[in-house]
Amino acid sequence: MSVTLITQGKHKFYSGTMEIEMIAACCSPNPRERDPELGFQRSLDETRALAIANYIRNEGTIPSSIILSAQDAAELQYDSKKKTLSFNLENRSFLILDGQHRVYGFKKLMNDGLKYRVPVIIYNELTPIDEARIFIDINTLQKPVPKELLLDIKKLAERESTEESFLDELFTSFEVEPDSYLINKLSRFDKSANKISKVTFYDSLKPLLREFNVNDTAKLYRIINSYLIAAGDIFSDNAADLNVLITKATLFKILIGHAKSIISIISDNSPENIEKISEYKRYLERSLPGSIKDISGSKAYLKSLDSLDKKLLRRNVTI
Repeated sequence: MSVTLITQGKHKFYSGTMEIEMIAACCSPNPRERDPELGFQRSLDETRALAIANYIRNEGTIPSSIILSAQDAAELQYDSKKKTLSFNLENRSFLILDGQHRVYGFKKLMNDGLKYRVPVIIYNELTPIDEARIFIDINTLQKPVPKELLLDIKKLAERESTEESFLDELFTSFEVEPDSYLINKLSRFDKSANKISKVTFYDSLKPLLREFNVNDTAKLYRIINSYLIAAGDIFSDNAADLNVLITKATLFKILIGHAKSIISIISDNSPENIEKISEYKRYLERSLPGSIKDISGSKAYLKSLDSLDKKLLRRNVTI
């Protein structure tokens, strides 16, 4: 096996590639449930492994390396002249420090009759303490990409669902329209203090999209924006508070969740005035509490309001 020897601090490791058949023959995890004293890996998740296998079958690619630690059974030998590694193909020649689900997923592809090579990093002569420390470093020092950023680049990658495309259009409208009640209150790429993140926005608006037959996102923007303005008028004595507190995830979800029943009531009674929610404040006044502070952080209120809205909700509304 051709490799490159790399030195980082006190550790040396080898970088190369292995065929999945070789990985299946000589690499194994060491989950804690089987070895509570020395094991540190989590148990294998069959669903996750199948998802990885299907991703590869559908022309996906996983360029990140599987990280292995050579065990005594491997009898690892490095030829510095040829820059190659030789080792025994024993079942426990290598311990998987990172990538056990990728390995398990790749193993499921062996019956496809296709040849796959996988990037690997191989450590040698690590103690169990070294292995556990490297595992901790890998799983704590790496900072995951914000979900908000992943949502935003889906459009660039042409991976957006129809629902996500609608939500992105709505988010953009609330982000840029001069009359938007949420202008300067949204964060597109990450979580930010006193901002509504894209993940919170999507989670709040998804139920509304799924409840109604939405064909016109521009119209839906006008409806929701009018609703938020009307909600602000209800709490006119605390208008400044609403402008600040609406960026709290729970409060935003409460207000958007309640919009479903309000929109359905108004659309059934006066379809031609569905966008004039501000004229129907009595519906909001009857259902929302007298102080915005009463609902600003109450998850219990969110649940009770959801139950109320299910009773009020009229379906088959087209927007």
